[in-house]
Amino acid sequence: MSAHRERVLRGSIVSEHVVQLFDEPASLAAGVSAYLLDAYARGDNLLVVARPSNWALISVALEVHRCPVTDLLEAGRLLVLDAATTMATFMVHGDPDAKRFDSNIGSLVKQLCDTSPAGLTVYGEMVDILVAQGNYVGAERLEDLWNSLSERCSFRLLCGYSSTHFADGRASVHLHQICGAHSRRARYHFDP
Repeated sequence: MSAHRERVLRGSIVSEHVVQLFDEPASLAAGVSAYLLDAYARGDNLLVVARPSNWALISVALEVHRCPVTDLLEAGRLLVLDAATTMATFMVHGDPDAKRFDSNIGSLVKQLCDTSPAGLTVYGEMVDILVAQGNYVGAERLEDLWNSLSERCSFRLLCGYSSTHFADGRASVHLHQICGAHSRRARYHFDP
């Protein structure tokens, strides 16, 4: 029996929570596409929670690299959600509500994990929306909710942030806190 199979049988949860800062929409599309292509190659289910404009760029980049986006959507291996609409399902007075997050996001992640023998990979930018609004505390709390969920379900998560939101020196404390909520920083890009 393989070591991975033994971990699953013992109930071990193996998750990864990665952060990447992006300079512009093109770098976001390239980085997220590379992350999702790795997951597609592994056979993972894919969950994308993004702004529609960013998803449009990401999906084009995926298709350029021969990822069958339409086929994955039709097969249920790829689910794409609007970040702002999804976030509205669990926010209360500018704060992420843990029970609503678990009910909406947690149940969906668990379902996607349960239906994929290979695993689940998630890209999300709900936290970036909160940072864009200046709601750093809300973003930090949402990162904590993702970490709590990762203790109950095995998945890989890439959080994308626009680096321009942290240009003000007063935001550096929050940038440090937010980056500290992740297991590592990513450097995904396509080589020319």
